[in-house]
Order: sequence, then structure tokens, then C-alpha cells
Amino acid sequence: MRKTLYTNKKIKLLISNIIYDIQNYNFTISKYVENIDKTDEINEDKNSIIRQSFLINITMKALNDFNDITLGNLSLNRNIDNINILMNNVIDNCYSLFISKRVKIRLGEEINSNFNVLIDKNKISNSIYYVFLFIYNSIKPNGFIDVSYSFVNYDDERFLFFNDKNNLLNFSKDNILISISFDSNNIPEDIKRKLFKTPLISYNGRHFNNIFLYTAYYIITKHSGNIWFDSIGSKRRINIIFPIKSGL
Repeated sequence: MRKTLYTNKKIKLLISNIIYDIQNYNFTISKYVENIDKTDEINEDKNSIIRQSFLINITMKALNDFNDITLGNLSLNRNIDNINILMNNVIDNCYSLFISKRVKIRLGEEINSNFNVLIDKNKISNSIYYVFLFIYNSIKPNGFIDVSYSFVNYDDERFLFFNDKNNLLNFSKDNILISISFDSNNIPEDIKRKLFKTPLISYNGRHFNNIFLYTAYYIITKHSGNIWFDSIGSKRRINIIFPIKSGL
């Protein structure tokens, strides 16, 4: 079974070669969107243009965050924020993207409490966007994305493998687990373990452009959280965990 792994050095070179063109394209399509309702000369599908603009903007954020990560100068401006509000804002902002694939997002029953965590709001918001963008690229049309929350304890046996207690913030033992499940083609188990830690993977003729997940993983773990794949029935699931204080 042939596997090819691309290192940070190669992906940094690739990004340095394309980022200038992407920035120009981002500027052009942003101006295009600004004037889309001001002229009758634009015959293309407006929703398609707006969707492209959204994807380019998120991609630019990912490239900028990735550049910070590879240079080792990612800075975090930590504040107490409500993770529940942040998640709802991310879902609201990306909802129209998934409608274009006829995909619906379902929120599970919310816990009647606030989930406050010491985070860099913008970086965490970006990282969750990147997770949804990876899902968008891999999800089957006419499907559902199910988002649910639950409280967990980092001392639970299930999380001992993921938990580095030396890096945990001085919070209570409670943590909030955000689970995002979706229908997609099967991803081999050994690839799931690498998707968060290797920028680009080519596997047996299949390609996974996972710069979004790679960047999200780094940001989330820097906040004493973690992110990983598992399955629930026939669905793939991405889990994100943060240390929290409830009811602040």
C-alpha cells in the first residue's frame, strides 16, 4: 500500500508560491461581490460567486494561521468567552455554504448552562470554521450535520490518551465536548490518525487537502483542548474538547 506524506518544508514552499495569487483573487472576487447587485451585466450564478468569496476568505485565514504555525510565532490573546455563543455564530455564518449542497445542520439539545472558556476568540472561531470547511469538502449532498454538546471529565479513562495534564489550564475538572457528525465517504483509520498532524496526504490514489484540520488542531491544542476523529454508526465524527467553567 503506497503512502506519500508531504512535510512542512514542502507545504511552506507551496504556500509561498500561491499565496500572492490567492490574495489577488480574493481582492478581485470581493469587489465582484460588492457590486453584484449594482449591475445587470453579471450573468453568472450570484450564489455561486458569493460561495466562492466565502471559501476564499476562509482559505486565506487558514493560510495566514498556517504561516504563523510553521514559523512558530502563533500568539494567543486569551479572554473568557462563551463557547456556546461562539459555536452558534460560526454555524450561522457558514449555514448558507451547506445549503448549496442541500446539507442541513442540526443542533442537539443544549445543556442549560453557559460554557465559558479562556480562549483567543478569533483563533478558535477560525479553527471551527476550518473544521466545517473540511466537512463541506467531504460531506455527501442531501445529508445532515449533527452538532451536540456534552460535559466530560478529563480524568475519564477515554481521554487519558489525549490529555496532557501538564498543559491544562487551571480550570475545574469539567470540560465541554463538541461533537460534529456527518455522512461522508470512508476515511481509512490510519489516515484519520494523521489528518490533524500532517498538512497534505496522498493515500492510495486518494487526496486529502487537510490544511484546514492541521491548522485547527494546532490552535485548539494550544488552548489546552484537543480534536480527533471517531465514528458513530455509519457517520464520521469530529470531536473538539475544551476545559471550561460553567455559570460564570
